[in-house]
Amino acid sequence: MDALRVTDAVAEHVPSAADAVAALLEHDERHGTDLPRTVAAHLVFFGDAAATARYVGVHTNTLRYRLRRAGELCGIDLTDPDVRLLVELGLRRAGLIPLPSTPRN
Repeated sequence: MDALRVTDAVAEHVPSAADAVAALLEHDERHGTDLPRTVAAHLVFFGDAAATARYVGVHTNTLRYRLRRAGELCGIDLTDPDVRLLVELGLRRAGLIPLPSTPRN
């Protein structure tokens, strides 16, 4: 897959984004927060809060809280297009994108 090759090629040049994704995945593994899947869905739905919330199965306020929490915990600024791209590539590498056609609730 070409996107994964790009991820590998830029990983050494953008360690902060790779570290942020790794921290997000590690936090989820320890605490079961579902933050990586929420961020992945947010990226796939191009920031559409209503569509993302429906997919994830939460209220839009809960979605916004989760996205803020991801930013606080891991330094992910989803308002920055470069960060969004790198986070998406990292989540693709982790197998969270593409999303399954059936949401997990």
